[in-house]
Amino acid sequence: MKNQQSSRILMMVSLITALVLATSSAFAGMLVDSQWVNSMAGKPAIKIIDVQNKADAYDKGHIPGALRVTRHIDLEDYTRYTPNKYPQKAQFLDLMTKLGINNNDTIIAYDDHHGIFASRFLFVMKLYGHNPDKLKVLDGGIVQWQKANYSITTEPVTAVATPPYKTSGPNQNLLVTWNQVLRDSVEGQNPEVVLLDTRPIDEFSGKKVRSIRGGSIPGAINVTGASAANDKESHLYKSAEQIRATFVEAGITPDKTVYTYCHSSDRAAHVYMVLTQLLGYKNVKIYDGAWKEWAVLSDLPAENVSLLTAAN
Repeated sequence: MKNQQSSRILMMVSLITALVLATSSAFAGMLVDSQWVNSMAGKPAIKIIDVQNKADAYDKGHIPGALRVTRHIDLEDYTRYTPNKYPQKAQFLDLMTKLGINNNDTIIAYDDHHGIFASRFLFVMKLYGHNPDKLKVLDGGIVQWQKANYSITTEPVTAVATPPYKTSGPNQNLLVTWNQVLRDSVEGQNPEVVLLDTRPIDEFSGKKVRSIRGGSIPGAINVTGASAANDKESHLYKSAEQIRATFVEAGITPDKTVYTYCHSSDRAAHVYMVLTQLLGYKNVKIYDGAWKEWAVLSDLPAENVSLLTAAN
């Protein structure tokens, strides 16, 4: 009996050790610090991408050599309704040409908002088949860059022309539609699916209304991604163990298929990158129509409903 118990304990220790090592490896692989970025700046196979939130942020100061990406111009598709969805192929390829990115480049993205907009850019890159091992986030963004006393500049950067980017994307397996969310999660036809709402609690509860109606998709679990993954003041990512514990405690476990959404597919991209690239979750998909689409499809069910009024 003692031998059997010892064997079980050793097996559990081995499994936990393997999980920690795998998690640590994934966590270390995506996040890079300011010192590493500074040492890599200027190398031809490195592209630093500025995805700061405010429209004038790049002009006021960015990392030397960083190429500008504008969230509401470059990273959403105005040819479709709702326009918060990710770019289609032609728009993506135009962006790659503008940035001078080729298939072999290592991409370092940063922003001024807990990695949320940097993650949207990186998810779009993954959607079109870029090697995930070459997708990096500057931990703490420009906040930590400046805290480390590295220089910023107001000089714009012009991309160097490269061979055309090649892709067979987008990989639709990374996305789900409202039909799939309704069928698999709301109607419960796929018990393996868990629905994750990554918005702040005021939006999830319907207290804050940003569409024609406020509220949430029935059955969704609310974990605000930036609160779960990042320190509010420093913008740095928390440890993999802390982040994992928050999601697992809420019921977002790695054995499930996770459908995630937010208001306009920024926070969902952030959580997607956290779950897959930092924590090693294998099956995560984004509903890129997001609450922005679900809210206006008034026949779709919702919880915590509140309607947009003049007071909002």
